[in-house]
Amino acid sequence: MDYQACLEYVSRNCTRNIPGGFERTKRLAELAGSPQETLQIIHIAGTNGKGSTASAIASVLQQAGYRTGLFTSPHLECYEERIRINGELISREAFAEIFTWLIEQAVPVLLEEGMHHPGEFELLTAAGWIYFKDKTDFVISEVGLGGTLDPTNVITKPVLTVITPVSLDHCQILGNTVSEIAREKAGILKPEVPLVLAPQHPDACAAICERADNLHVPVTVLQESEIQKQPLKTAMQGSYQQMNCHTALAAVKNLRARGYLHITDEQIKKGLETAFWPGRMEYLDLGENRSILLDGAHNPAGISALTENLRMLYAEKELILFLSILDDKEQFQMLKEILPYASAVVLTHPAYNSRAQNWKALQEWVTELVPDCPCRMYDDYQEGLKQEMAALQPGQMLCITGSLYLLGDCRKLLHAYL
Repeated sequence: MDYQACLEYVSRNCTRNIPGGFERTKRLAELAGSPQETLQIIHIAGTNGKGSTASAIASVLQQAGYRTGLFTSPHLECYEERIRINGELISREAFAEIFTWLIEQAVPVLLEEGMHHPGEFELLTAAGWIYFKDKTDFVISEVGLGGTLDPTNVITKPVLTVITPVSLDHCQILGNTVSEIAREKAGILKPEVPLVLAPQHPDACAAICERADNLHVPVTVLQESEIQKQPLKTAMQGSYQQMNCHTALAAVKNLRARGYLHITDEQIKKGLETAFWPGRMEYLDLGENRSILLDGAHNPAGISALTENLRMLYAEKELILFLSILDDKEQFQMLKEILPYASAVVLTHPAYNSRAQNWKALQEWVTELVPDCPCRMYDDYQEGLKQEMAALQPGQMLCITGSLYLLGDCRKLLHAYL
C-alpha cells in the first residue's frame, strides 16, 4: 500500500474512541516484538503543554548529540509530524511500509482474536515504536488522552515520567474534577521511576503525589513562584512556555543526575534557546503593522493562557478572532474568557470534522456576551481566511485559535499565501 492508500484505509476503518485501546495497542506491540521495551522513553502526560515540553526536551538532547525520537499528537498538517527523529519527520515511504505491515499482518490477528479494529491513534502509537527501534538513543512520548488506559501506557519501563499542568478537559472521558483527571493522568507512573511534576492546582498535585507515594516514585515538584524568578531564554513565545521549559530543564537535569545523560550546561542552554513548537503563540508578521497569531488554545486553561499573553504581549493590537471550538469542548466558558479582547469575531470550522457540527450555534453566545462586536461567519474556512487576511488593516492582528484542527488547516493555507 502506498501512503495515500494507508490514509484512506485509516479513514474508512478506524472508529474514534472505541474502548479497549490499551489492550489493542499492547497486542499490536507484541506482534511487532514489543519494540517499546527496548526504547529509553520519557513519558509525558498532562492537559496542556505536553507538546512544548516534549519539544524542549528533544531539542536539548539533540544539542548534546543524542538521536532523539519524538512522538506527539495530534498533528497540525500531516500524520508524519507525530513521528520524528532529531526533528526530521518520518518519510512517507517509511510510514507506508510500517502501516502496510500493521494493516495487512497485525490487524487481521486482532480481528481473529475477537478485538475491535484498532483506532487511528493505536496504529500510530505502534508505528512510532516500530520506527524508533534501533534508530534512537531516547524517545519522548506524549500520551494521547489521559494516562491509565492511554494506548501509550503500554510502556512499562520509562526512564522518566513527566506530568505537565492538569486542568479540566475531556471531562466526559476523564472525570469531572481536577482530582479525578489528575488521578487518570497519574496512571503513567511506574514503580520507582522518577516523576517531574510541573506546577499544579493543589487538588491535582495531591492526587498525583498520593499515587507517586504508593508506587515509591521520587517526585521533583516545580513551583510557579520559583519559575518566575528564573526566566529562561527560548524561541517559544508566551509566559506559559517558561513553565514548559523549566519542566523540560528539570527532566534533563534528573536524567543527567542519574547517569542517563552526559550533557553540559551550555548544551542545555542552547537546546532551550532553539526549542520551537508550532501553533503555540506563533507570530507571523505580514508587514505594514499587520499580523497573524496562531495559538492552539482548545480548552479553558489554554484560552486563559492565551488571553494572559494577549494582555502582556499584544495589548496595542486590534484583535480579530478567527475561531472554531469543537462541540465537545467548554464552548461558553471559552468564549466568555476571550471575547472581551476582540474587536470582531469570525466563526468557522475545520475541514471534515464530525466534532464541529454545531459551529453556527456559537453565534448566539457571541451576541449574548459581546452584543456590539461584529460577528462574521464562513462555512468555508479557506474563503474566510482569504477574505479576513485581505481585509486586515494596520494595527490589526488576526488570531486563529480555539481548535488545533482549524489551526492545522489554516497553517497549510498560510504556507501557500506567505
